[in-house]
Amino acid sequence: MKRTLLPVAALLFAASAVSAAEPAPLKLLAPAEGATVPLLNERQKAFLAMPHAERIAAYSNETFRSELRKTAGYCPKPVRLEWDGGDATGGVRAVYTVEVRRRPDGTPVFRADTVGTSVEVDNLEIAREYEWTVHANALGHESATGTFRTEDRAPRLIRGGAVPNVRDLGGRIGLDGRRVRQGLVFRSAGLNANAETRYLKREEVLAKSDDPDALLAAEAALAAETNALAGFQARPGDLTLVEGTLPRQWTVFRVTKEAFDAEGDAALRALREIPATFLGAPAEEADVGEDADFTFPAEARDAAAGPAVFLCEAEFSGDGWCGFGCGADWFWSLRIDGETVFDRSGGNDINPVETSNHVFVAPVRKGRHLVAAVVRTGSVAWRWRCRTAPPEPLDKLLAGKIANDKARIDRLFVVPDGFVPGASRINDANRSLWLDTLGIRTDIDLRSEGEVRGMEGSPLGPTVAWVNVSSSAYAGMQEERGRIPFSKVFRVFLDPANYPIDFHCIAGQDRTGAVAFILNALLGVEEEELWLDWEATAFWNPSPHFNHAKLFDHLVRGFDRWPGDTIRERVEAYVRSIGFTDDDIAIFRGILLEPAP
Repeated sequence: MKRTLLPVAALLFAASAVSAAEPAPLKLLAPAEGATVPLLNERQKAFLAMPHAERIAAYSNETFRSELRKTAGYCPKPVRLEWDGGDATGGVRAVYTVEVRRRPDGTPVFRADTVGTSVEVDNLEIAREYEWTVHANALGHESATGTFRTEDRAPRLIRGGAVPNVRDLGGRIGLDGRRVRQGLVFRSAGLNANAETRYLKREEVLAKSDDPDALLAAEAALAAETNALAGFQARPGDLTLVEGTLPRQWTVFRVTKEAFDAEGDAALRALREIPATFLGAPAEEADVGEDADFTFPAEARDAAAGPAVFLCEAEFSGDGWCGFGCGADWFWSLRIDGETVFDRSGGNDINPVETSNHVFVAPVRKGRHLVAAVVRTGSVAWRWRCRTAPPEPLDKLLAGKIANDKARIDRLFVVPDGFVPGASRINDANRSLWLDTLGIRTDIDLRSEGEVRGMEGSPLGPTVAWVNVSSSAYAGMQEERGRIPFSKVFRVFLDPANYPIDFHCIAGQDRTGAVAFILNALLGVEEEELWLDWEATAFWNPSPHFNHAKLFDHLVRGFDRWPGDTIRERVEAYVRSIGFTDDDIAIFRGILLEPAP
């Protein structure tokens, strides 16, 4: 809760200056007695009230998302308490003590001393009745007491100080009309920043390299190619653009990570034809045509845990440059006769996977050549699309290749040299909120080992248990890399001694959003509210790439494989499939659902 605190000397001075005045009776002004006050601002409420289809469409609109972030914000609307405390001359009469208690249990939630006649109270629970009292303790004047109720509108946003995207999982209506208890489970962005990798400087990379001449030669070759492409941009007539023919059917090998990391690059350079096996993996057929939807099942991907190597033989009409259009899920590179011509080690960045995702030109020679795509899978599965001569302007093809070559030059000299632990977002200004007001006892950190390097406990200190479980998100929740972590996370929620709990990744949106979806569904929260809980992150994240088609839809569809007529029933089946019982689910609901109304 926000407190307006003044130094003791200032308070005593203010009181003594007016102590001779005859105090008039205190009068509470706002909120009016028994009024219902909002905890969300009008822009936040307007977004949440949009029709489902309209809201989802707006979610992918860059202008809409930017405006929403600027006007809505991700913090709650404070409740402003005002009273008439002036004396007959219109001056401030005393030091006022303001207290707010939750009804009917009388739990204190706010206390502040002020010489003003108003305060703002943050982070109240939704759909709760509160009593507030103001009295001028320095004069011994009688108190004035009023009541108000907070609006019944989820989510319960929390002003978390330096920690963004904080909200209470509770407040919504769950199974059998029972409200999810507030103040027990919170979701947020990271309580500290991710660990940062330190990198060697260019001269240090060269000094420590086993073959600095090879690095410099690779840099020179890419720089020369970039300069040549820039010349073609200025003089398009100088470019020899040739035709290439790619088959619809490619051969694919699901190799292990260990095998590819040890021998993959050398093995691809040595290939002259498509083999029956590659690095121990048998050949399989893959239709990657324009209208195809080739995807390996998630179970097959997890079994290999390495890249999928797609191979085909291509025919080029001459020496020169050929246009390509490619897309993959997720990290990939394209090679001709073993030599890399385009590298998306940073990811595809575009969804859905289509041949228009990345367009570029590549140097080719006349005749038949072996084309290989090395695809390291992303959050959904292995997907690969590729075609030659995409219908894109030549300027776009050239720009795509130039940008990629420059990125490859930069990566030649990107060599890690240790790390710096992530800076804490818990400080003197917000520590009391997290430890005293919210009372967090368990910090569930869903980040990976690399993100939390150097951490030995929660940024909240030794009184808070730190549970680090590297989680997956979206469709990945159905795979081993998501199922096993979630089982560990859910086990924490079955022990009442662990509450209140805060769970988070770094942004509090993807991994955190996937876990929140499952927890809310188990509690019987309505399907529309499951969507809204995930979508509320738009108050903080303005990027239209954080959207349903790219992310959330994969989470929802992932549960279609489980039996049940509703999301809740399908999520229950999922939770039972990872080793939990109906009794476990009942324990979870008993902790987090209020009694039936």
